[in-house]
Amino acid sequence: MNYIVLDMEWNQPYNEQALITAPFAFNSEIIEIGAVKLGDDFEAVDEFSTYIRPTFYPVMMGAVVRLTRIWPKLLEEAPAFPEAYEAFRTWCGPDFCLCTWSTTDIRVLLDNLIMHGVPTEPSPLFCDLQRVFGRELLRERRQCSLEAALSILGLKGERAHDALHDARNTVLVCGRMELADCVDEYITSYVNYEQDRLDGLIGGVTVPAATDIRRDSALGTFPCPYCGGAVTLGGWAEAGGGLLYGSGMCAEEHEFLARFKFRRAGKAETTVKRLIFDMSDDLWDTYQQALEQAES
Repeated sequence: MNYIVLDMEWNQPYNEQALITAPFAFNSEIIEIGAVKLGDDFEAVDEFSTYIRPTFYPVMMGAVVRLTRIWPKLLEEAPAFPEAYEAFRTWCGPDFCLCTWSTTDIRVLLDNLIMHGVPTEPSPLFCDLQRVFGRELLRERRQCSLEAALSILGLKGERAHDALHDARNTVLVCGRMELADCVDEYITSYVNYEQDRLDGLIGGVTVPAATDIRRDSALGTFPCPYCGGAVTLGGWAEAGGGLLYGSGMCAEEHEFLARFKFRRAGKAETTVKRLIFDMSDDLWDTYQQALEQAES
């Protein structure tokens, strides 16, 4: 398997009225991909970089230009997203895992695939390096920015907010994490992301406050991406902070973890967000902790 350290930059609508709201609220259009391929010893062996000509937000937001130094002229002759993504996938190779600092880039990537009509299945495997850093090096569960991680390790990185520079900076941090010993525990993928995005579940749907997710078939079931059969969630565990976990297994025994996030939207309403993951060793540990917390 090729481990691809990925970073991206994206443009946003220049004002609230310009926001595209259908088929979902789309506010991050990728304009640059930077990536570093790691070899068997987790050392850098190749690089990929491309600008992308925006389709949905062709007017560059001023704050994005100032932050990234990506001027509109740099994008005029760049490939459109489908062409750039195809080149990136070819470069990644047939078997790969995307390694990103936090999961934001993965969700932005999937959103762009949906908007451009590019298939999202099979959903790419990914590893959240921010999570690995916190748990394996800091031994804490707090999030840490890439810039903070470089500082903690005494590393001097390249200029931030350039996709290839940030990918290289991430590789510097990877060099201190002994990934060969732990990375497989953190590899997962999103399940049913496109349909959940189109149904509003990724951004959040508003339901009556009395809705019991455990008994709501629309929220507690989904199709298995491997066998196509229905997966029904169970083994519910509340984790505090408005989090609820549920697990499920298909007929072929592929196991999944769903995470629900609740937020009060009014006296009689609640906003619910759902993300479903392929179960990993790391997610299994998180789930077991939630179960123990719920039973105590």
